[in-house]
Amino acid sequence: MDKFLWVAGAAVFIAGAVSLARYRIVALVAALIAGGAILVDYYDSAQSPPVGAEVAADQSGDAMQAHGSPVAWSGLYINGASDPRSGKLASVSALSIAGTNVGSEDVRLEEVYFRSGADGAKLNVRIGRGGARLNVGDTGPLPPGAFFFVVSDPVSAGSSGLSPDDFLKTWPTISFVAKYNGTTQNIEFDRKTLESILSKPSQP
Repeated sequence: MDKFLWVAGAAVFIAGAVSLARYRIVALVAALIAGGAILVDYYDSAQSPPVGAEVAADQSGDAMQAHGSPVAWSGLYINGASDPRSGKLASVSALSIAGTNVGSEDVRLEEVYFRSGADGAKLNVRIGRGGARLNVGDTGPLPPGAFFFVVSDPVSAGSSGLSPDDFLKTWPTISFVAKYNGTTQNIEFDRKTLESILSKPSQP
């Protein structure tokens, strides 16, 4: 998978250089190429997830796509244990999402969480980057081109997680909220999206 890592490195370099100029859309594309290449390298190989990422053994989720700026977020990933027969998630343990700073300035995370559309319950998160799993307030500045993972606390107190049906009862829709640099991004994932994610085979 060296070719993907090469593409990722080149794209990050391009994003950093271009973001200093006026052409933010090119920086966005380059940064997303970088993030996509890293994810492809991870999912197409038996290697560990990107350094600092705290993820479960199996995931199901959307492909890398742009949600917002100056931080572009991937689609939602649902983490858990998969059924060896169907390959689909048999239990849900946590939620995760990847981010890339596609802007021209450092990003300082202030508050990041997932919120249930059923009762407003919030899941706090850890940030995976640079070989460490950090609380949001300890992350420090994220420079242009920085790629990182956001992984939630467990969705339930039990070690076995929630079944997909029980998960959809307590998390029928999900809001992902990220506050940084005095602004707030709010990304909504509706029930149809969650059902679609859970219907797909998980990725080791």
